[in-house]
Amino acid sequence: MVKRFALTVLLAAVVLAPQALAGAADAGSGFLSGQLGFNYYLKSGSPEDSPSEGLYVNFSPRALYFPVKSIGVGLDAGISSSSSTSPTEYKSTTLAIGPRVAYYLKMNRSRYPHSCCLTPWFGMGTYWMPFAGASLFYLSDCYQYGSMEKTTSSGYRGRVGVGAAPMIGDRGTMFFELGFQTQSLKSGSGPAQASNQIYLEGGFGAFLFKEKR
Repeated sequence: MVKRFALTVLLAAVVLAPQALAGAADAGSGFLSGQLGFNYYLKSGSPEDSPSEGLYVNFSPRALYFPVKSIGVGLDAGISSSSSTSPTEYKSTTLAIGPRVAYYLKMNRSRYPHSCCLTPWFGMGTYWMPFAGASLFYLSDCYQYGSMEKTTSSGYRGRVGVGAAPMIGDRGTMFFELGFQTQSLKSGSGPAQASNQIYLEGGFGAFLFKEKR
């Protein structure tokens, strides 16, 4: 299942790769990234939705294509792992994949807020590129409580977030995203389990384009 998931993400990156392009977030350009995130569970009626349940880590590869300036569409994916030992040992691995749409604020470079504090690492020309995005995932979750057999459930996850992408040169970026997500998982004939989370992700990405001659 993990191999099939990885192949799907790789195929999406190849399909979304741009052919003839102008600049970052311009029409015809592309974007590839990978980010690592941490999620904080908002309290609800179920113990597994409590912040005390343990650490929740998520790795998210992403591929976007810009059919028009500033608006990117593509695929978002995620590999999540969580675990806890109190009150009962619990382990979970979740795979997610689905469509994403994002808006990048594309302006004349001189109008961007410059990231002066990052100059020693990225150079004098470093500037911020704000963005907002939304994703809808199909989820597959494999989990185990204590000595019980492993159980697989499926469902959906929706998320919206905002962030900023300090540019590294003309193509690279080290970005962060803060947002809210809600998800629901159901196993067999049992009731669906829903949870709400605040997430923070950061990672590295690259815009794909060919400069105009």
